Amino acid sequence: MLDSSFEGYVKVSQSFGQHMFTLRATLSSTKVKTAIKSVLGGPIPKRGFCDTYAGKSVAWMSPDELLITVPGPTSGSIYADLQKALVGQHALLSDVSDSRAVFTLTGTKVPEVLAKLAPMDFHPAKFKVGSFTRTRFAQVAGAVFRVGEDKIILICFRSVQQYMFSLLCDAARQDARVF
Repeated sequence: MLDSSFEGYVKVSQSFGQHMFTLRATLSSTKVKTAIKSVLGGPIPKRGFCDTYAGKSVAWMSPDELLITVPGPTSGSIYADLQKALVGQHALLSDVSDSRAVFTLTGTKVPEVLAKLAPMDFHPAKFKVGSFTRTRFAQVAGAVFRVGEDKIILICFRSVQQYMFSLLCDAARQDARVF
């Protein structure tokens, strides 16, 4: 698939080259922590955050779940290394790449665009760089990660990707600004 993009008063783009895994496990386990750190290069993030290590992102989804995002070319080896490192642990590692869609919103008004669609405060003082959470966007479940002051990544199910893209583009139209 080709990447899609839209230029409004915020840029909305969708990319298809990332791979995602969910890991369900006892995240407080020393062996699970060691496996994550050895394979991904850093510790398990704190609640409500996503950390990035050499292009690999690890997001805290719940007390027993992580969302791991890795670049396409390295995904197979990282998945295999995680499986190997978790042997003997009560853990479930699953490749969810084909069931997720990823959108990147860039521009100074990203919080305004997302606030039109989700019941949460996207102001930088509340949703800081590195923050990660799940919410709803016009009745669609999604997760958001603030990568930078002017950049937020949104993840949703692939089954609603066209609807989500349309929602985001409509909210980011030049004539849809909130004054």
